[in-house]
Amino acid sequence: MNAEKGKKVIPYAVIFFVCAYFYYLADQFKYAARPGHLGPGFWPKALLGLTMAVCLFEVIKTTCFRKAKPLAPSSEQKTEKVSATKKSYPGLLVIGVAMTVAYVFLVSVLGFVLCTFLYFAGFMFVGRYRNTWAILGNSLIGTLALVFIFMKVVYVSLPLGQGPFSSFSLFIMGMIGIK
Repeated sequence: MNAEKGKKVIPYAVIFFVCAYFYYLADQFKYAARPGHLGPGFWPKALLGLTMAVCLFEVIKTTCFRKAKPLAPSSEQKTEKVSATKKSYPGLLVIGVAMTVAYVFLVSVLGFVLCTFLYFAGFMFVGRYRNTWAILGNSLIGTLALVFIFMKVVYVSLPLGQGPFSSFSLFIMGMIGIK
């Protein structure tokens, strides 16, 4: 394996071993098993196992099937020219990070349903997407899909919110058939 392939493999190998360590930790959960229910380690182990499989696939693909291509000088010049013409928006990045931090703090007050809807809509707006109906539709469908997956498939208890937000969350959950 040449140095170029080695550089491409390193991130996948690191992620693989970090996931293997966390998989080991998830296997150490102590709990009283209930028949017919998934244990607390099932989903972390499933996601970690899939991540390790993807990393292993990428390592094998990179080492066995890809030819290392050195960058030609003309390619470097094209890359510099393209990056010089691209606009960057570091302010939007900061706003996105601030929105994510605010989401973490507000989800217990507003509830998962409302907070996630507002987060999705706000993130699309900050991302400079301006089609109002598409933003509302995507936010609604995305929120309802996540609520359904987390509460009906994965059985995760989501924050309902406080005061009137709790009533709103319970109403929405009732509308999609979640008790």
